[in-house]
Amino acid sequence: MKTKKILALILAVSMVAVMFAACAEEGGKQEYTRPPDEGGNSVDDEFPSANYDNQDFTFLVIKHTDTMKDYYGGPYIDADSYTGQAISDAVHERNLAVEEKYRVKVQAREEVNGEPAALLQTLYQSGDFAYDVIYGWGYKLGKCITENYFTDFGSLNNVDLTKEYWSPSAMEDLTIAGKQYLCINDISMNKLDWAGFLFYNKQLLEDYNVENEIGASVYDLVRDGKWTLDTFLKMVQSVSNDLDGDGAITKNDVFGLIDGDGMGTFASSASGVFNTVKNDDDTYSISLYDEKVLNIAEKIRSVYNNNKFVKDYDEIWDGADASGYSDMWEYARSFFATNHALFTTGSAYITSEFREMESPYGILPYPKYDENQEQYYSEVSSLASIFAIPSTVRTDMSTASFDRTGMVLEYMAAKSNEILLPKYYEEVLHKQRLDSTDDREMMDIIRNSIRYEFTDMMGMESFADTKSKIYEKPNTAQSTYTRAQRKMEKELNEFYAGVLEMIAKNNAKDQ
Repeated sequence: MKTKKILALILAVSMVAVMFAACAEEGGKQEYTRPPDEGGNSVDDEFPSANYDNQDFTFLVIKHTDTMKDYYGGPYIDADSYTGQAISDAVHERNLAVEEKYRVKVQAREEVNGEPAALLQTLYQSGDFAYDVIYGWGYKLGKCITENYFTDFGSLNNVDLTKEYWSPSAMEDLTIAGKQYLCINDISMNKLDWAGFLFYNKQLLEDYNVENEIGASVYDLVRDGKWTLDTFLKMVQSVSNDLDGDGAITKNDVFGLIDGDGMGTFASSASGVFNTVKNDDDTYSISLYDEKVLNIAEKIRSVYNNNKFVKDYDEIWDGADASGYSDMWEYARSFFATNHALFTTGSAYITSEFREMESPYGILPYPKYDENQEQYYSEVSSLASIFAIPSTVRTDMSTASFDRTGMVLEYMAAKSNEILLPKYYEEVLHKQRLDSTDDREMMDIIRNSIRYEFTDMMGMESFADTKSKIYEKPNTAQSTYTRAQRKMEKELNEFYAGVLEMIAKNNAKDQ
């Protein structure tokens, strides 16, 4: 499982759709099909074995850069040996199980390139498509879909996308015209690493009698379905203290919330409002703005405009010396870790930053819009790395086929759910001092509520820009939306039409 690092700058080239045959000759190879899930079996009993002649099964890992902190990929694909580190060892153990069951060699080929479109075009045109699975930043892969670089996951034999380890709750968000070109499963922990939620400081909660004011434990509010936007904003406004007595609440005082973008746009998806809705005919309509969204934005802005309660990263960064921190984002969040904020927005990835925090802290899902909302929603960042399958089978391995890809991926995801996920929970919860049964329950709720924002994952920048402007200035929301509506519709319709055209061409080619 040696990782091959290929550090190369890929020159930008013109984007031309490259059409390849979606299937390869099977050459008489035996096909394997997963048996039905009879229940009560171990993961290994549920999957047949196969012999792929110890040939490589390769992930093309597209990294943004080799110099910055690898925020959005994670160490989940390959590990050369046991090192004593829990996550790495779990990855190594999982991959050994895959290698033994299918007689393959799990490999990771790393390409350092911020733009997968140019990279993939170069690799396809050169014939260097020696990989089975692609793993890279979600929205950057989303932008590549209409270039016909990827295969529909739903067309793979031996894959069951309804299984828990494939995150079925999020799959509908990534389905386009009945096709699934991007997927996430438990081979990577990115759906948890980058699912948004709240951290809260238990000491400040007690010091400022916050739970007494709201009349309930925050954990009980979540369990009872009463953890709402109004309650959250009330709690944010319950903490503000001018520690140095200078007459202003600065980052060195105590306040309610640190929010990365300072606009609270998370509240839309947390309230069950997404940028588009899928129609019965599989087309999309814009749902980014209506009276509910305006109501949410106005509530958020009435609190966020008061810097006695809310600080964004820009305010914390202003004039700051961030030496001693790995980056400016970690520096901003350090003010939560040092008891200056009751809440901060974040995700599981950043729990390690709070390992040395003196006060106890906990996690909560983002709040519902109101108690009538049936479930919580945790949106996964569109920057989080995700999986795609190349549209052509590699030619450098005689056993390579889409059947092999499906077989190995399915077992690898199931085995990862068995081996890696428990270790991940231990690392994120127990070792970061989130070891209460309450926090484990909150993490389970977050895991079961993840969603993807379709337009973000497909790289449609006009939607995110419009939503930010609505939340920044709700009083001009109608005119903001009106001005942007045509641009958003064009971007959405052109993408969808491009997908349909690609599907039609592939269908004609296969006939």
